[in-house]
This record gives sequence, C-alpha cells and structure tokens, in this order.
Amino acid sequence: MKGGKGMKKLFLPLVLVGILLATLLVSQSSTGSSLRVAYVDIEKATENYQKWKDLNEKYKRDYSFYQNKLKEMEDELKKMQEEGRPQEEIQAKQKEILTKKTEYENLLKSEYQPKIQEIMNEVVKKIQEYASVMGYDLVLTNQVVVYGNPAFDITEQVIAYINQQ
Repeated sequence: MKGGKGMKKLFLPLVLVGILLATLLVSQSSTGSSLRVAYVDIEKATENYQKWKDLNEKYKRDYSFYQNKLKEMEDELKKMQEEGRPQEEIQAKQKEILTKKTEYENLLKSEYQPKIQEIMNEVVKKIQEYASVMGYDLVLTNQVVVYGNPAFDITEQVIAYINQQ
C-alpha cells in the first residue's frame, strides 16, 4: 500500500505539469504562434559550472583536512590501546573522536550549505536568463520530462552560457 501513496504523490505534480502544458499549447495554437519548449539537465549544468567546481575542490581540501585530524586522533587511540592504558582513558578518547567527528561535520555543513544553495540559485537564474535571451517560453528540468527529444535538450548550451563570464 505504501507504493500506492508514493505514486499518488508523484502523479499529482505530473498531472499539473500536463495540464499546464496542454493549456499553454492550446493558448499558443489559438494565437497562431508556436510554443518554444526545452529541457535542461540541471544537475549536469550545476556540476559543470566553474563556481561549483571551485567550491567542490575547496570542500574536498577542507574535508581531507578534517579527516587527517581524525586520523591523528585514531592513531593516538591505537597507541593508547597498544600501551594498555586504562579503559576509562580509552573510552574518553573514543568519545572525544566521536565529538570531533560531529563537530567537523557540522562545521562543513554550516560553511558549505549556504554556498551550495547560492550556486544552485545562480544556475537557475542563469538558465532563466538564457531562456529569455533565446526566446524560450518554457524550460523544464529533465527530472520532470518523461520523454524528451534530444533536439530539445539545451543542457550543453546552458553550460556554455553559465561559464562564459
């Protein structure tokens, strides 16, 4: 039964998109002009945006830095175990490692979450700009397109546009 609820949640947005498209197509055909529709792989466009690549490299460096700090602490823990230190000291070190791990994860999240959102917003804005400049009436993401003729996929053009500055 759970699968049925998931299908209903997915079905409603698809029906709404279908109704919107049908309405646009009918209104466009009645005015005699043609509707310009395209779709874009927003994930691919984001991953190929230079600012995203730069942020990803910085994240990898920071993540590696924190991983090295944790490794140092784990090495200390191993040394303590090999030396036969009291169980209380070993447990305290284990707790310290877990606390630091959580602290580092929270630091990364608090620093990078807003930056990720900012870049994603920039990509959407640039897609909107590109669509406006190129005269598109409707640009969908490939996640809502059940079938799309590759001729309507503007992902590569969008990637070139967002990286031209």
